[in-house]
Amino acid sequence: MGTTQRVFVGLDVEWALVCADVANGALVRGWIEEAGVAEAGDLPLELRELVACLAARRDAAFSDRWLITLLDRAADEGQEAQLAARVIVQAMVPGMVRLTQSLLTPRRDFDDVAQVVVGCMYVAARTFPLRRRAKVAANVMLETLHHATRELGADEAREVRLDDLWDVAASDGDVADRVAQGLLIERSQAQQVADTAELDGAEGELVALLAWGVDHGSLALKQARSVVGVVREEAERTRAATPAARKRRSRAVRWLRPVAAQWMHAA
Repeated sequence: MGTTQRVFVGLDVEWALVCADVANGALVRGWIEEAGVAEAGDLPLELRELVACLAARRDAAFSDRWLITLLDRAADEGQEAQLAARVIVQAMVPGMVRLTQSLLTPRRDFDDVAQVVVGCMYVAARTFPLRRRAKVAANVMLETLHHATRELGADEAREVRLDDLWDVAASDGDVADRVAQGLLIERSQAQQVADTAELDGAEGELVALLAWGVDHGSLALKQARSVVGVVREEAERTRAATPAARKRRSRAVRWLRPVAAQWMHAA
């Protein structure tokens, strides 16, 4: 990392000290095995290798389970809770770097923002609502965004407030709800946060397209919200569309067609 990312360099130095204590690796692996996330002996014992192994595994259900296991521990008090929170923070470093970049403005220094983001990640790890047991990594990042935006933006006017974001059911909501979740990010941050959330499939593509359009001025926020309404309406439809509904659908497609073309050209 460059000299403008001293906060994350310092975090890595601190992590090396945490990993130097072999007892920490054994403790964390024991929690994961005790929770039934992995069989005994399947995971590395050394903490640095263990976290790298957990983070590298591209299995959403597995990721949700080990993260919830550590978040549950982090919600307690004492040194073990602090260790659990520290492991979560380290696993989220790539996302925190992207989030820091998305929160930069001409008036904000990278390290100043990074310090806030890291502090808010600790808060999110210690206070995470454990009822959210799906897309856990994305929800931890969104909780961090919530805290960081409030702390950084208390003295700035914002086009979109984020306070409404946290009532959206992240694990049980339909596609439209999750699209709305992605859109409740202020204009200058939309694409970066959509990337951070790591949504996949058609849902992720729609979030990314709408967010990109808003971010690049190709789609008005009001239009994007109208598209969300059309998506929700179509998902709930049980009978043939009315003429008015077909008109709304055609209008949404008309708005999205040039945005999609620009997005593909930019890619």
